[in-house]
Amino acid sequence: MAANAGIDLEVFGKAKSGSGSPSKERGDCPFSQRIYIELEEKKLPYTATYIEEGDNKPDWFMEKNPEGLVPVLRDGENWIQDSDKIAEHLDKKYPEISLATPREFKEVGINIFQAFTSYLKSKNADDQSKEELLKELAALNEHLKTKGPYIAGKDPTDSDYALIPKLHHMTVSLAHYMNFKIPAEFTALHKYIELLEGRPSFQKTNSPDEMIIEGWQKKFSLPDRVAT
Repeated sequence: MAANAGIDLEVFGKAKSGSGSPSKERGDCPFSQRIYIELEEKKLPYTATYIEEGDNKPDWFMEKNPEGLVPVLRDGENWIQDSDKIAEHLDKKYPEISLATPREFKEVGINIFQAFTSYLKSKNADDQSKEELLKELAALNEHLKTKGPYIAGKDPTDSDYALIPKLHHMTVSLAHYMNFKIPAEFTALHKYIELLEGRPSFQKTNSPDEMIIEGWQKKFSLPDRVAT
């Protein structure tokens, strides 16, 4: 019997704007991408179905997922919401390739996404939230210098696959809107991003830069550019 016999996994993630619900055109959600990456890394077969943001959600989807948020995993008859809970479920039920992050490393880098979105939402390239973001990036760089190349050492784990889509959204959107780049001296961080973005699982599940830029513009009502 094949190793994957009987596996029935479907991931509902964000659809490309205007593509309908359900859709086969992937949108730009970093939380959804985390789950696609982990399924690819665990070598599990899955179906990807995409749901548009807003009111255009199928009744059957809302019945199973009343909050309407993505990503959602359907594992047979079981529906699991929230990317953290989905990742935990996958590692517990399909442990053959474990992606679990050791407890002592679980908090590494977790404040970066909030710092990034606060800075972008400020619509001010010189806002004080920029310094908070730089502080968080510097802390991650220092961790990677001593513990890397990945958060938990020589092999990537769930924490890395959760963080890299967020870092990618950060670098793409902040370069466009704020003319911001990760400081060159953060060499361990640059290497970290290069390693993770080079993995087939990331490249297969990534979204075009233009989609990421448009997605954040819509979310925060951003102008075409903040800084030039």
